[in-house]
Amino acid sequence: MTKSMSKKYILKPGKHQFAPGSPAVHSNDNLSDAEAQWYLEKYPHIASLFTSMPKDERTENTKVKRSKVSKSAVAEVSTNH
Repeated sequence: MTKSMSKKYILKPGKHQFAPGSPAVHSNDNLSDAEAQWYLEKYPHIASLFTSMPKDERTENTKVKRSKVSKSAVAEVSTNH
């Protein structure tokens, strides 16, 4: 089994920035599953940087994104009317 097949969290190719203002240093070579899970909990918007993650983690991040979009859409509609 190769290293990438045993990992649950697979980043898209290249180096990625997770925290605002931090350098783009994260890649599949230096990111463990435990670290990826921690970053996703702290910064759910980074879910789009991954090509693969556990199904329950994808669902949780999707719920967070939908919730934020819905609230901002409601705020925009209520201020325009």
